[in-house]
Order: sequence, then C-alpha cells, then structure tokens
Amino acid sequence: MPCLKHYFDPDFDYTDLKPVEKNDGSVDYYNMGYVQSVIIGQVLAQWEEPDEDGKCPLGQRHYPEKEFPRGPNTKINPENTNQLIATRNGYVFYNEEGLITVKELLNVRGDVNLSTGNIFFVGDMVVHGSIKSGLDVKANNINVKGVIEQANVHAAGFLKCDGGIKGNTKGLIESKETLRTTFCENATLVSSGNIIIDKNCMHTTVYCEGKFAVKGRFAGGRCYSDQIVFIGEQLGGGLSAASQIIVGYNPLLLLQIDKISTQISVLENDVKDLQKIMSNGSSTTAEFTGKIEKCEMKIRFLKNKKKQLWGKIQQAEKLESCRIMVQGIVKSGVEISIGPAYMQVNEPLENVFFYYENNEIKVGSPALKK
Repeated sequence: MPCLKHYFDPDFDYTDLKPVEKNDGSVDYYNMGYVQSVIIGQVLAQWEEPDEDGKCPLGQRHYPEKEFPRGPNTKINPENTNQLIATRNGYVFYNEEGLITVKELLNVRGDVNLSTGNIFFVGDMVVHGSIKSGLDVKANNINVKGVIEQANVHAAGFLKCDGGIKGNTKGLIESKETLRTTFCENATLVSSGNIIIDKNCMHTTVYCEGKFAVKGRFAGGRCYSDQIVFIGEQLGGGLSAASQIIVGYNPLLLLQIDKISTQISVLENDVKDLQKIMSNGSSTTAEFTGKIEKCEMKIRFLKNKKKQLWGKIQQAEKLESCRIMVQGIVKSGVEISIGPAYMQVNEPLENVFFYYENNEIKVGSPALKK
C-alpha cells in the first residue's frame, strides 16, 4: 500500500491559527500563515513506499493504490508520475470530496485582524470585511468590501476598496494597476496605473504614474501624477496645509527621493542629539565621535543617491500635454507645479484647467471641452 507524502499541511485549519514562536523565543502574533499559497508547477504531493513494517511515516497517508485524490487545478507531473503538481497559482487544500484542490480566489469572509494575522497570497483576494490597523496584506488583485484602516496593502494587480480608506496618517496602499476607492483620508496612495476616488480625498499623499481623478474634493494633501489630474468639486480649502498638485515628473522616482529625504532627516537629528550629549562633557567622547562619523557617512551616501535619482528624473516628453482640470472651485493657496514651472493660486477660480506654455503655467476654461 503506497504512502502519500504532502508538501502542504493536509489538516490545516485557517480558523484555528496559533501565534508562531521565533528562534529567539519571542512570539509572532502577526504572521500565522493564514493561507497555504502555491504556484504553477509546485509539487503538492508525492507517492512513497512504506517502511519495512508496511507503515507510512508520520504525516503520510495510506492508499490502496497509486491513484491521486486529484481535484481542480492539479495534474500529475509529466516528468515524474509519482508527483502531483499545481496548474494554477492559488492556495491548496482538501475539498469536501477529499480531493487535493488549488483555488485561485481567496475569500476572507470577515475582517483581516489579529485572528487572521497578516495575509500574503499569490492569487486574487476578496476581503468581505475591513482590513484593520497594523496589518499587512499582499495579493494579486485585491477587492475590499469594508474599510482599509491604518494598514499596509499591496496589490500586484488592481486594488478596489468599496468602504473607503482611513489611514490615520500611516496607512500605505499600493497597486501596480488601477486603484479605486470610495474615499480616502490620511493615507499614502501609490499606483503604477490610474487612481480613482469616487468621493473626497483628504490629507492624503498620492503618487500616481497614470491618471488621477477625484470626483469630489481634494484638500490638505499632495498629488504627484505623470500628466493628467481631474478634480470634480473642489481643489484646496480647509485649515490644513496647502494642497499641492505636481505633474510632469515620474512620481515613483519622486517617491524614492521623498523616502531618502526622510532617512536623511532622521540621521541629521541623530547627529544633533549625539553632539548635544558630547557638549555636556560626557566621558565617552570617543564612542560618540564614532557614532557621529557613521551617521555622517550614511548622510553623504544618501545625498549622493538622491542626486543620482534627480538625474534620472525625466520630464514628460511634452509638458504641454500635462493638464490639471478642476470642474468645481479652486481655493486660494493651492500650489500647482508642471515640470519646473510653479504657480500659487491667489484667488478662487472655477471650472478651469492649468497647462504649461512658454515655460510657465497658464489657466484656461472650461475644465473639460464638450
């Protein structure tokens, strides 16, 4: 009687996850392995011979003959008929009929929270609840029915959030393709495709390689977009920092520059703190001098890297094709940049578009031509 060796846990129960103990003895409450991901061609199970007593090793299952319990999206390996492999990216499990199955779509029937932990999946995912604060989610295409809170969410394809985004200043939402949500507050949005906000976008930083569109208001944030920005109801306003729209440069390179600037700022503050301690007559001056030198070396390296990135930034081929269109009202104080040109709006405007001509920003109307 042959034995079936599994390359996944056949008794896995996603409803009964336990915190994982690390090598150092600490406990990880966030990465509990919610799903058993597999990729095309990955070995799922393999026939092996029983031991001398005719028994299967622990964890293997006895079968009367070599006939795989083969379910959807699996096949026998043509290069080794003793192996069962996946024919799709997805997650592996035994279905109700007792067949090894790979499913491409992962449905999370409630919230992503501390009971699920972080979820990393190779296929598409639907979250029927919300993604709670402090959690990380990565998948191909992601559809969230509830709210995305102060979480990190990364989609290798498109991302759609029906319940809106409330990032609490630290939420980071990224997609390689279109990102669409009902509204967004206090978050950072990054997309290699288009970004569409069906209502308002408030106090949010946006990096969009495609077109950026807000049907309601955009206020208190910054938007870096390649060429096209559309605002439906209102741009700017409120008591927060001035709203900024920047087009004509690669937004993802600008994102890298912003990250480096943050690192430099942290290191410069560290140097100031160390110098302050030294000025108080510390007896460990040599130790602090070494730390300061290391910080200053890192600062020089990062500044050089930042300079190189600025050198890579290419203006859009035709700055003249850049458009910032506002069908509603543009409040005073709004800052507009198209390539090297800059304008601050000094008085309210309505139903206008901003464009680049003769090395400066000009204003036209109406926002959209019929």
